[in-house]
Amino acid sequence: MNVQDIQQRIVKMTEAKLLPRIDNIYKESLRQMIATFGGLYYIDGNGNRVKVNCTHGNSERIAGRLRTDDNIVLPFVTVSEVDSARDAKRERYSPMLMHDVHWDNRKRRATRVLSLAPRAVNITYEINIWCKYKADLDMLRSGVFSMFNPELVIPTNYCKDTRAFLERERAVGSVIAADTKDRVLQKTMEIRLETYIPSPKFLFTNTGEIEEISV
Repeated sequence: MNVQDIQQRIVKMTEAKLLPRIDNIYKESLRQMIATFGGLYYIDGNGNRVKVNCTHGNSERIAGRLRTDDNIVLPFVTVSEVDSARDAKRERYSPMLMHDVHWDNRKRRATRVLSLAPRAVNITYEINIWCKYKADLDMLRSGVFSMFNPELVIPTNYCKDTRAFLERERAVGSVIAADTKDRVLQKTMEIRLETYIPSPKFLFTNTGEIEEISV
């Protein structure tokens, strides 16, 4: 079997297996973004470090909750996906075969693994910071900025080379809180996550057979 035959077979096998895997990269990326920005904290009036809760949430929906729900603890951070697009600058020729090595624990030897080039995609997120006091807001803003130098590595189970970039910051305004009628300040930071949608991987055996493999 020549290289062209192998490539054509992997293209067909990839087309049959690709769709169930695509949704997971977005779910996994969002989960990692929430985990990453869930590490933010501020210093309270007693000098204590207070960790800030971070969750998924659309900014309009959260603003609506703040107007009616008096049980929300401030400050807190929300993450939402707002856009995604293919990145032609980072993409490789799509039928290109990628070669890798996978260690087989059962056979106790390295095996040859083939796959098509992954698809480059940029996912845009909004990081929303909600605070009652400007001092807390400024501390959390500083915490976000300090994470980027100039990029932030956010590896996922699907792509270890996932990098995030802080695109811009904007003041959205304020919301009137339900409990005290005080203003709740909101700041939004736009993050671009550069990642890849991986292609299924296939084991190329010594006998010329091609088998799907989970690695």
